[in-house]
Amino acid sequence: MNQPFVLFILGALVALSGCSKDPGGYHREEYKVVKFEDVPPDLKIPTKAWEALSFQAAPDAHGAESEKADTSNKEIVFSDVTVFLVDKNPGILKEEAIKFELPRGGGEIDLSQYLNDRQGSFYVGFEFPAFTEATQSKVLFVSRARKRRLGDIVYGAGCNQILDITNKYNLAMKGEGLKVNTTRERHISVLGGTFLFSAEKAGTIYVAQVSFVDPTHKNLFCEAP
Repeated sequence: MNQPFVLFILGALVALSGCSKDPGGYHREEYKVVKFEDVPPDLKIPTKAWEALSFQAAPDAHGAESEKADTSNKEIVFSDVTVFLVDKNPGILKEEAIKFELPRGGGEIDLSQYLNDRQGSFYVGFEFPAFTEATQSKVLFVSRARKRRLGDIVYGAGCNQILDITNKYNLAMKGEGLKVNTTRERHISVLGGTFLFSAEKAGTIYVAQVSFVDPTHKNLFCEAP
């Protein structure tokens, strides 16, 4: 796993995790609402990621099953998820604050449709209502961005790298959210991939996903030739 990238994305989450009555960041009173009507295509989730999302028992160091409950017979429900993009620097986004209402199960956001050709920062926030009163919860990030070096920092986790960002995510969303910068398309290397959400309550597992893509910069993604 790309350790510098892991430290970068988790460090960004930690830096923005301070709690206050007015956290700022992606929290605004008004947003330009973009509602996605289409049902998202089937999501291919890596086996390792799905085991974590469904809270399945995994072998311990001695090959024995852990004490996690068996979820094989539990109902899986596609749940709502909302995404927010908000300017930190004026004019980075085509709208100052955007709220994406995705269909059940989530969807895909093409960043090129909502960003201006300017250098600066913006905030990313998520709301996954199923987390309320959940007995278990999980947030994973599956990277689809290539590794690349900008100065002394390596950006992009590499193809199909799976990061468990649950704890840092929970703290960050109480604060400003995740801040990313568009200079030399750094934001693509950080967001390029899929955020996976899962919550268990009352014997049901609720899941959703949000993928960020940008077809104008295909060379930064793993699928590019």
